[in-house]
Amino acid sequence: MSMKEPERRTLRQRVADRKRGVKREQPMSASQKRKLKFITLAFVVVQYAGLLLLLFGLKDFVADGFVIRNVNLFAISCGMFLVGRVGPLIIKTLNVFK
Repeated sequence: MSMKEPERRTLRQRVADRKRGVKREQPMSASQKRKLKFITLAFVVVQYAGLLLLLFGLKDFVADGFVIRNVNLFAISCGMFLVGRVGPLIIKTLNVFK
């Protein structure tokens, strides 16, 4: 038995854990870690892009006398910011309940 493999538990212990609802956690593979890191980075990029678009929209908003002329730009940039902000929270929540 190698040092990486944990000691196998008896059948009685495994059945008792199953009845109590205890699930064994499996470690994440390297490819899953890379995918998760890429997705998290993509959410951060979308968040900052939305924030940058909101900043440009704010410049136009102030220049036009505090009247929103381009509602679509405002809506898209707010949506991008919110998706980028909420995405990592959802991913973390899903990993907690595994």
